[in-house]
Amino acid sequence: MKKQIEPIILVVALLILAIGAASLAYFYPTVKDITGITPLSAQGKNVTALRADDIAGSLVAWSSPVFWNDPPSHNRLFSSDKYLFFPSAYIPNPNGNNYIVKVDKDSKSPSGVFLWWYDQHGLDLGDANVDNKDPDGDGFSNIVEYKNEPVGVRYEAKDVDPAKSTDPNDANSHPDYLNRLRLQKYESVPFHILFFGYQQLNGKMLFQLHLDDVDPDKQPQLKATGDPLGFGGFVIGPFHEEHKDIVDHATGAPENVDVSTLELDQPDTGLKVILPFRQKIDSPEVTADFVMLMPSERDKVIRISQGKTFSVPYVKDGMFLVVSADAKGAVIRRVSDGKTYSILTLLDKEWNEVPQAPAEKQP
Repeated sequence: MKKQIEPIILVVALLILAIGAASLAYFYPTVKDITGITPLSAQGKNVTALRADDIAGSLVAWSSPVFWNDPPSHNRLFSSDKYLFFPSAYIPNPNGNNYIVKVDKDSKSPSGVFLWWYDQHGLDLGDANVDNKDPDGDGFSNIVEYKNEPVGVRYEAKDVDPAKSTDPNDANSHPDYLNRLRLQKYESVPFHILFFGYQQLNGKMLFQLHLDDVDPDKQPQLKATGDPLGFGGFVIGPFHEEHKDIVDHATGAPENVDVSTLELDQPDTGLKVILPFRQKIDSPEVTADFVMLMPSERDKVIRISQGKTFSVPYVKDGMFLVVSADAKGAVIRRVSDGKTYSILTLLDKEWNEVPQAPAEKQP
């Protein structure tokens, strides 16, 4: 009798559960009742397997991220702009906040270098001495490579086109070595010369000259056109004989005066000096001091006289002749091809752009 009661209890329990489930379905709303939307089954294409090329491309993008650009509408959700935090190092912006500088296409360092140029070449924008560093060890500092000035031209960094800069991380990419030559100073010491006589001997015109600053035993002997003077690289040039009648102011009578001239030529430089007959003149003897703005050439001076040749360190076919030197600079001529170059006078601040020479290795 007891065994028959247990199945009846089980049936009654199942019946109660069924009634409860039916009641929940009846009294509680469905998703459709709540949203008014009929649920749909999943649709779309089957998932494809991930290829090795996809993984490689993702890794490249991850290792070389790029900055997002502003969309034309300027309605962007995320910002990837780069900012430099460096108290008091950069020019204050219009809001007076000089602690944070946005690295964009227009922002520059105090020296005038575009900040993005430093960033492009992996240079440390936070280093106050970044301009004077030489990461590739070629002897040219970062700011010198940035400006990449032609020979005889001096730029301010703020006026430079970075597209013409050399690569500060490539020792084979740098400005012209001759660009680093400067005229440190020049000295003009006149020597006094007098053309005091001439005569014809055996059909050849000979001239007498006297140099005040030369010892008597070293005075030039009689010279003919084409002969070297023996001083300053000069050669005796053409002679022009001429006489004029000039009225004597004391007597009022005309007087025949010799106004002949003798020319001195400096063939190497093209300099010409005209000597009036029996009139003492000053002919300058110019000496130029050159320096090379390279780390290994600090404290080295190249002293050379006008009309003489000298070699320029680092420069291939570097023999040059000094044509002239004055307060504006110097003119030199390459011996091998005759091409002339204007050399700038030295500004003291330019030594600040020269990196220090690397320390010598101890044995």
